[in-house]
Amino acid sequence: MRARPESSGVRTEIEVANTYEQDATYSVQISIADGEGWTAHNRFWLQDVPPGKTGRDDAVIGSEDMGPVPQIPKIYVDEFTPIVDRK
Repeated sequence: MRARPESSGVRTEIEVANTYEQDATYSVQISIADGEGWTAHNRFWLQDVPPGKTGRDDAVIGSEDMGPVPQIPKIYVDEFTPIVDRK
């Protein structure tokens, strides 16, 4: 995972490698914080990632309305749930 500040929030990039033998969907909830009260949350759904491949997604999290965007954002994984296709 990576997070970098932008003018309107924190651009967050996530990658998950599928180590299962079947397609898998991943639900990943994260928080981005600055350690001083600014915190934003997002849930990523990486759907139907083939075996041996990596699912990727990115989003801008937070907004200018929350106050100054963290210049050194910290990423926390709040929940990581793999959902494996059992066909």
